[in-house]
Amino acid sequence: MTAFICHTPARPAAPRCCPRVRGFTLIELLLSVTILSVVLMTTTSMLNASLGQLRIAEARNGQFREVQAAFETMCRRLEACEINPYYDYVYTSNDTNTVPTGYKLQSDLHFVSGPANAGTAPVIGSGNRTGHAVFFHGTYGLSEQKEWKGLDTLLNSWGYFLEFGSDDTLRPSFLNSSSGPVASRYRFRLKELQVPAEMMRTYALKLNTQTTRAKVQEWYTTALADSSNVHTVAENIVACVIFPMVPDGSTTSTGATLKPEALAPAYGYDTRSYQYTSSTSGLAEVTRHRLPPLLRLTLVAVDDVSATRLQDTNGSAMPSLGLDGLFLDASKYDNDIRTLEDTLVGQKLNYRVFSTTVRLRNARWNGTY
Repeated sequence: MTAFICHTPARPAAPRCCPRVRGFTLIELLLSVTILSVVLMTTTSMLNASLGQLRIAEARNGQFREVQAAFETMCRRLEACEINPYYDYVYTSNDTNTVPTGYKLQSDLHFVSGPANAGTAPVIGSGNRTGHAVFFHGTYGLSEQKEWKGLDTLLNSWGYFLEFGSDDTLRPSFLNSSSGPVASRYRFRLKELQVPAEMMRTYALKLNTQTTRAKVQEWYTTALADSSNVHTVAENIVACVIFPMVPDGSTTSTGATLKPEALAPAYGYDTRSYQYTSSTSGLAEVTRHRLPPLLRLTLVAVDDVSATRLQDTNGSAMPSLGLDGLFLDASKYDNDIRTLEDTLVGQKLNYRVFSTTVRLRNARWNGTY
């Protein structure tokens, strides 16, 4: 008997279900490219703007670098100024053949600062000068004698002031001819008075015997007349403010607290004012042969583009920045600085303010008035 086995054919496996892969449409691609282009354009624009500001900042820093160097040099010179006071007898009318009337502080040197051509007692009083000026002595070792080179303790007359004018004397003479290729540059300039030790006339003038302001100041006014003693330190400095101050915590003899401007309410400071004033007390005696303990030094400079704009507007005339009525009252220092800044901003001038407080290390200040 034959057995039959029935084989049922295997059913084919169901095909695996594969997800459908969907690509980007043309509109989506175009939109993505557009967004990417906008992002790249914005980033490039921001980068260019940043690089432009960086170039402007570097250019301004380069222009103000000369002023910064001059400012630091001025601070160092003032910090080391000297007056070498000593005590000696005081005689009536400086007649040493009479009986002494007292025993007071004396000095053969001089320190004077204040408005150069403004106020009631200008330090210079002539020329196209503006802002404040200062004149003093110090052991800076300047000499034109070869055999004196290296003597770093030689005593010199020194000073700083602002002057407006052309650069005709600062460049080769052929540039100043009528057919010269370069026009004159009219600028504010910080000037430095440097009197070599062998040319200093302070001792020869016997300052202690003088009774007029002109004679007392002759040691530096005569030196200013000699152009070989005056050098340009930096250009485009439109304001120089020298503010003699008392330290915080200073008091009067009665214990009252002193304001910072107590020593120089009108910015003027003169260690020899007692010689030509009728006052025998007050500031004339407090400042008698004594250096101010602190000097707040401020320089305001504009960049060369702004200086060129001022020349284009004013020609050879000194630009009016309102300085004639500023920095005459020390109690208004902060207000005057803001007023000057508003004026510079109003005239669309790029500027920078350099300011610091210099401690005169040779000052003798006991903290009382």
